[in-house]
Amino acid sequence: MRPSTLAAVALASVLALALALAVTGCGRDAPRRGLPAADAAELLIDRNWIDAWPHDKDDRLRVYRFVPSMGGGVYQDRTVFRGAFELFQYTTDGAHLDYHFPHDGLRKRARYTIERIDGPPPFDLRLTIHGDPRGPGTYFGWTEDRGLELDALLARRR
Repeated sequence: MRPSTLAAVALASVLALALALAVTGCGRDAPRRGLPAADAAELLIDRNWIDAWPHDKDDRLRVYRFVPSMGGGVYQDRTVFRGAFELFQYTTDGAHLDYHFPHDGLRKRARYTIERIDGPPPFDLRLTIHGDPRGPGTYFGWTEDRGLELDALLARRR
């Protein structure tokens, strides 16, 4: 065989193997690591959900906070020291968020999941909002015990 023919056969073999792996992987459902709806509904509230940990005062971050005692929630598009906010109303069944943004009248239903993750510190929770009406759709949070880790981390940086 000529070198160009060998190269073509090798490439075809690699592509066939990649296709076979992709097809067998697609045939199975990926394990769901999302928390049950009741747990997700409980973990959603009274917690800051941020899309990225800021490393500089000018780093942009988006934050959701769902606060039923306030009658809804707040969405922030900000840096550490300056930003804009928008209040919204919502309900949840643990699997969906039904939003109402009074400022522009937007109403949106979005599926969401909360998963336990292992970092990066201080994060141990990930909120994914499928069809997020305002931000990137993936946010991170931490449970109270991780909040203590955050306090310690911030104290060391002073």
